[in-house]
Amino acid sequence: MTTSKKHNVIFLDYDGVISIPSDNFKENIVNEQAIKYLNQLCLDFDFDLVISSSWRKYPKYKDLFYSFGIDKDIKILGCTEINNKGRVEQVRDYIKEHEHEIDKFLILDDAYFPGHLGEHCVQCPPNMGFTKNKYIEALDKIQNI
Repeated sequence: MTTSKKHNVIFLDYDGVISIPSDNFKENIVNEQAIKYLNQLCLDFDFDLVISSSWRKYPKYKDLFYSFGIDKDIKILGCTEINNKGRVEQVRDYIKEHEHEIDKFLILDDAYFPGHLGEHCVQCPPNMGFTKNKYIEALDKIQNI
């Protein structure tokens, strides 16, 4: 009998998490500090990524996310399903569909996630992204999930 490895997963949004508004608020720019915290979190605690951002609609979204500075040693497992549901439901559906493959999970998003998912969510301020304080919050959540 083969046992497949269970993954620790971070559901990753882009805007408001690893990108922040530019000074003129006309575009978002990659937040290099947020990328460093994300890389450190994933590498130190063996987390893979599932992209939940609307940027997942791009055919080469994995290459795109690596181009933002995500460490190539971090595996992007895939993305949540592209459908008419909201992000909360898409994440919930992914977890349900892959429950036997997921050990721990976190959600990094600038949106609110209610209930059980909220216990796993680090809600980032959209104008600041994944900050040191949010990194510390993620560490705390990892210890308690």
